[in-house]
Amino acid sequence: MSLDLAWNVTIGGLDTNTDFTNRVTGLSINQQLGFMQPAGHKVVITLNNFDGALTPGAGGTYSTFAWFEQAVFITCTVNSTDTAEVFHGIVDDFDIQDDGVSSTVTLTALDWLSIGARGLYPNDILSSTSYVWTNWANRIIDAFTLKGVPPGETNLPKLDQDIGVYRGYQGDVSYYAASTINTGFKALAGDSLGDVMISRHQAAVPSVIWPTTIDKWSILPTLDAARYDAAIVGDTLTRSDANATTFVFTEGTPAAGELPVNTIDRGYDVDRIINQATVTSAFTTNTVEANASTSTSTTGIKSLFAGESTMLSDTDTQRMADNIVQRFSNVHFQARRISVESSTLAAVNSGSKEELAQLLDVRYGLWQTATIEYTPTGAATPTIDNCVIAGRQIKATPGRTTIALELLPAVDYQSFTLDSDVLGVLDQNRLG
Repeated sequence: MSLDLAWNVTIGGLDTNTDFTNRVTGLSINQQLGFMQPAGHKVVITLNNFDGALTPGAGGTYSTFAWFEQAVFITCTVNSTDTAEVFHGIVDDFDIQDDGVSSTVTLTALDWLSIGARGLYPNDILSSTSYVWTNWANRIIDAFTLKGVPPGETNLPKLDQDIGVYRGYQGDVSYYAASTINTGFKALAGDSLGDVMISRHQAAVPSVIWPTTIDKWSILPTLDAARYDAAIVGDTLTRSDANATTFVFTEGTPAAGELPVNTIDRGYDVDRIINQATVTSAFTTNTVEANASTSTSTTGIKSLFAGESTMLSDTDTQRMADNIVQRFSNVHFQARRISVESSTLAAVNSGSKEELAQLLDVRYGLWQTATIEYTPTGAATPTIDNCVIAGRQIKATPGRTTIALELLPAVDYQSFTLDSDVLGVLDQNRLG
């Protein structure tokens, strides 16, 4: 009758690495999903250095450790049986605090998408609503234009393998109705994000891509790669992979398979409205516009500008713009953010351990639907909000973990799914 969490932090390569868990005094994980742009994930870890072993050049165990060539792997095991891959990334900063009596190290790691693009956009790639997609793709060595980069090369760290390659998860269908993408892993390894940004129309439609895991991949008997994986959800914005699920959160006593809620932030989502879209095709160089006149006349204009979309024709570019304003021009009052504490999880039925592990896993816990059940003050019956998990912050110290989830309205950010109680409601859920 409990859900217990055990964190693990490992740093190094894929063949040779070191368990630093006993040195961790705290960690903070920020994993937001960038709508219509790649997501940027970041973790900050505080390490105990009281023995001086981490101090560069001081003669300790790790004094010559090449920190910026290392990957960071963070896992969390629920009830000793179900392990979630919470974060995989590359070390981006090393900061030591040493007053001669005590010492700590603050280690920052970024996801591999951010590492590949940090020369163009620094650590924050989520703040702008004006996107020049070909610039992004070119910066990460885009095979579509090459930009002077020899074919086949990559700037993804190879860790302790022979090369580093990208392999993206394909889900959903592309914006072109005749171009169906089979669910599953991409058959061929790519040497750039041009694979995703161009071929998969990430730069062209309402879609979501986020970095997931880094793993070893034996391409040939004599060629091993550090494989950088990403998850992709296309223009329906609805996961169609085998791990698609709906999480159930309740502020009451969760049954087996359900999860608890400590705090719920409800409010209007006016900040996320888009009721005017201006989109330029990189191929035709023409610009189209779409407006939701009812919304602009009541809430004012909230615009999105997308430069150099990869739509091949003006007709498809117009469809993209229309799709955006039709989906995102409405205001909703619902749950925007929830949180749960490990102290609450300790009293939850152990029958929910698989759901908790799935929620924590970067591959399975993001861009999933969720129902939030609670009873507002003065209400006689509970209210249920249908949402999409669009980001999270996880903070952990020895003995305490806080999980906060960012939410979006499922009615706008998902599409009709047959036989689904959440997404299969006629006259409510979108057909595409």
